[in-house]
Amino acid sequence: MSYEPYVLYYGSNFFNRAKKVYSIGMLDKPFGKILKKYGENSTFLNREQASQLLDSFSRQSSMTVSNSQIMKNLLEVLFLPSSLLYSYFKKLSFAEAQELDDLTVMEFMGSQTKPFKLTPLLIYMWFLIPKSEEGYTHSINLMKRIRDDVGVPPVDKEEWDDLKPLIEKFSRALPVRGSAENLWEKL
Repeated sequence: MSYEPYVLYYGSNFFNRAKKVYSIGMLDKPFGKILKKYGENSTFLNREQASQLLDSFSRQSSMTVSNSQIMKNLLEVLFLPSSLLYSYFKKLSFAEAQELDDLTVMEFMGSQTKPFKLTPLLIYMWFLIPKSEEGYTHSINLMKRIRDDVGVPPVDKEEWDDLKPLIEKFSRALPVRGSAENLWEKL
């Protein structure tokens, strides 16, 4: 079993329901609050710390060449000012990162305007970086638990279809496992 990094998308409906389930307020760090509810010990990482962590991951000798390249690409694409994704998304926001003993989770939000709509379409992403086989298993179990506790599909068919152009652009810029598909269906 491989413990490569992967992306899970979720939409506004899931996020709105999660805010109720986990009592997430406007000033809360959403993923941190979810982890706290489950008794998980994690450390909040700001944008600079998350960037440094990706850089250190990309330099680890224990990481495969492809995973190391993914980390370098992610660092360049998401954290450098000249980011390719800025032109794709127009808006890409780093929300937060949480480091656990055996995995790191980074959360991003992308938006895209839709013709004849006043509000943009929003897509949220969890980028999961397991540090070991145990971290990979832990990440899968944690994501399943969150999905089940929230009680609505993370991305419904309509959201996925609406956001498909945005997701396709992201997956071309950063070909990470799950970046071009709804990986929730395989969990």
